[in-house]
This record gives sequence, C-alpha cells and structure tokens, in this order.
Amino acid sequence: MAISKTSNVARPEIYRNLSKLQALGLVEKIIKRPVEYRAIPLDQGLSLLLKTETGHYKEVRAETRLLINIIKKEKPETEKKEIETPQFVFIPEGLSTIRANAAIEKAQLSIDVVASWRRFSSGIVDTFAESMEKAWAKKVKTRFILEKPLKSKTAKQVIQFFKEKPFCQIRFIPSCPKTKFEIYDKKELFIVLSKTGLSASPAFWSNNPSLVGLAEDHFEILWLTAMAKP
Repeated sequence: MAISKTSNVARPEIYRNLSKLQALGLVEKIIKRPVEYRAIPLDQGLSLLLKTETGHYKEVRAETRLLINIIKKEKPETEKKEIETPQFVFIPEGLSTIRANAAIEKAQLSIDVVASWRRFSSGIVDTFAESMEKAWAKKVKTRFILEKPLKSKTAKQVIQFFKEKPFCQIRFIPSCPKTKFEIYDKKELFIVLSKTGLSASPAFWSNNPSLVGLAEDHFEILWLTAMAKP
C-alpha cells in the first residue's frame, strides 16, 4: 500500500486507522481490486467533524445538567444551610466561566457588571450570550459599565443591540476599569483577578454582605458619573 510505504507505518495499522476514518465519514472506500480509499473534500470533512463535536457537546451538557439536578435533590438540609452562610471562595482559572454562567442563570432580579470593552464584547456577546438571553426572558435587570470603545462599525452594532434590550442599560467611562466585577441580585460578588479574559483568569467569589455592599456602593458611584453614550 502506498500510504504504508510513504508513512513507514505497518499495513495492519494503516487499515485499522482507515477503518476508523471511514466510520467517521472522513474516508470513502472504493470497491475495486485492489481496494482504494479516498478522503472526502476538506470543507466537507471539517463540517462533519464540527457537527459531530457539537452533538457530543450537547450530549455531555444534557448529562451534566441531569447529574446536577440529581445532586441538588440529594443534598442534605445541613449542607444547604452551610452554602447560604457568608463565604469567600477563590476560583481557579478555567472554572471562572462555568461559575459566572451559573450565576447569570441563577439571577432573579439584577446583574450589575463593570468590565473592559474587550471582556464585554468577547464574553457577554459570545460566551455568556445564551445565559444572558435567559436572564432577560426572566426580566432580570442588567446594567453594564464599560470603558469607552474605539470607534468602529462593530462596536456601534454591539452597543445598539444591547440598548434595544428592554432590561439592559449600558454606560461608559473614559478608561479601562481597574477592577472588573459582577454583582448578582445584590447578594453575590464576582471579581476577576487578572487583566486577561475571564476564561484564562482566576476569580474571587463572595456572598459576604459587607463586601457585596462595598461593591454595590462603588458601582452606583461609577454609574452616576458614567456617560450614557460612548
């Protein structure tokens, strides 16, 4: 076999891998003597792999939600009370996005956010888009304080999109905020501990009333001094 000679891989191993690729739909088997294999076009192969991975993701997400629901039902009352007491939690990088998504979906009344334009445009618009839509469907009031973005058609479109949401308000400050944080239902505080994007940054979470109150006061002062238009 030509592939075996070129790659210097044993023929049995080549056939095993070809069978796997055929099962994935990436290789076509031509019935002739000797048997030939032909790769499908690159664009079709990438599209097929993307659909497969999307299907796997949906399955894992469904199984994860089912497991979470089971765990919630089985939690003893003592553990629930322990969770409700004031806490200070360090969240390692990689888990920040998951924790923030959960907080958005859990919110019932309000979400206040101070963020850089870069984090807002890549996070809220993309990573947290589905969770934010669910929050707005529940009439959760959301307020965003952002740095003034550079003028661009994309920035204008993003701002217009969020301003059209009935439960969303945006205001702008001249420069990037030194502290990026989020307040959920005036009960939970989420502070990003790095200048990088949320997914690559550790974070600090707390439901301590004094600390949440401090963040609330800071947010309201920023809100009063921020500009309604960039």
